Amino acid sequence: MGRVFVLVFGALLPVAVATGPAPRAAAQPAAPAPLKIGLPESMFSGLPPAIVQIGARPFQTMFEKQSGLKGETVVTKDYAETAKLLGNKKIDIAVFHGFEYAWVKQQKDLVPLLVTVPRAKLQAAIVVHVENKAKAPNELKGNVVSVPVATKAHCHIYLERLQATAPAGFLGTAKPDTAALEDVLDEVAAGKREAAVIDSATLAAYQANKPAVGAQLKVLGESEPFPSAVIVYREGALTAKEAATVSTGLIKAIAAPQGRQLADLWKLSGFAAPDEKYHDHVAKSLKAYPAPERR
Repeated sequence: MGRVFVLVFGALLPVAVATGPAPRAAAQPAAPAPLKIGLPESMFSGLPPAIVQIGARPFQTMFEKQSGLKGETVVTKDYAETAKLLGNKKIDIAVFHGFEYAWVKQQKDLVPLLVTVPRAKLQAAIVVHVENKAKAPNELKGNVVSVPVATKAHCHIYLERLQATAPAGFLGTAKPDTAALEDVLDEVAAGKREAAVIDSATLAAYQANKPAVGAQLKVLGESEPFPSAVIVYREGALTAKEAATVSTGLIKAIAAPQGRQLADLWKLSGFAAPDEKYHDHVAKSLKAYPAPERR
């Protein structure tokens, strides 16, 4: 009897082991949350939100490829919302125009990572017909300055500064303009509009493409160069190693296809590390263009 029990038990034991509870699989570590990258709409010169979303993709793609980190683009309303989201830890990385960075750089925990290297100086100009008798922008009487569609952000703040110091009734802005930039310049050159605010590099390209028409325009006033855009991150969002990887990768990536796409979109030659000269330029910008009052 005892032998029979042993034989039966021995036969059943492997079955019992085989049909018992399976061992738990080792828990897989959760994938890190994507880094939120804030891009203000102003970086895209007033283009519609759907176009902004498309335009933001090359930067996100290039960031992910060069850093090995997952990113997610967040299109923000303006620089103020971007700064607020950084402060509230809702976004981790952001891009600011240089003059906007001057307005927010004292915010706690903002670390400049890279600055853009534009293909031409960032300047704004007021242009009129070559026979216009005005000698300075503040001599333009009435609401005569046209602001074409997709006018760049630095042109807007240059015009706003001029308007703030112009005599009453002078240097007003024309009603919201839906005309394209080239069409506006064509009409100023033909005497159908009195004045327009324009990016200086864009004006130079227009005059090169249309030398005869462009010769009918004169610059009535021009801004000093603005500091270039800057990429910042919230302290703690990137490790020192990750920040170095992102910085090195983006500087090198401008020659890659995705990098060239971004370079063409933003008219860049590349990226560079922020240096003392850049910070001095930002400080001068803040004196010339103080931060607007927060509403």
